[in-house]
Amino acid sequence: MNPCRQCGADLPDEAKFCLQCGTRVAPPEPQPEPQKELEFTQPALAGGMFLGLLSSLPIINALNCLCCMWVLAGGALSTYLLTKQRPTGISYGDGAFGCVLSGLFGAIVSTIINIPLRILSARVFESQQAQMEEMFRQFPEIEGPFRDMMMRLMSPEVSAFTITFTFFVNLISYSLFAMIGGILMVAILQKRGRS
Repeated sequence: MNPCRQCGADLPDEAKFCLQCGTRVAPPEPQPEPQKELEFTQPALAGGMFLGLLSSLPIINALNCLCCMWVLAGGALSTYLLTKQRPTGISYGDGAFGCVLSGLFGAIVSTIINIPLRILSARVFESQQAQMEEMFRQFPEIEGPFRDMMMRLMSPEVSAFTITFTFFVNLISYSLFAMIGGILMVAILQKRGRS
């Protein structure tokens, strides 16, 4: 039962006019459907696997020199998969959050892939180590802790320091560039939806 706006009489739900005063009854306003909660894990895992794998593989990872292409594409993939959950569109914040998660997963994948690659490249490094030492001798201003850190980072040895350092550098850069890729994808999809 709904009350009449004019006289307050109780009206049946299907009434079009008030039975007491004859006032037209406005149809009840349709309640907007609550938007479905986004599930970020699967799209972030897919985007993270994509960017982490392609950013780690030798030769293929060279395309990251083109404005972090694989990382941007991984963020865009994550955002695209999020929009499949909500066809009406997602906000820039939702896209950015999903892409930051993609960057986290991508950093984990990339670090895991880099460990065996570093072990396999140890023999190559041994032959190049003498060349690197000669290069550092030519630049005497590069001495001390900075030189040691550079040698440690360039060496293929798998130490806790190199794994941790690589993970955090990847985490920051992958999250940032994946977020940019995701925001660009949201903008492209919103513009396409308007036209």
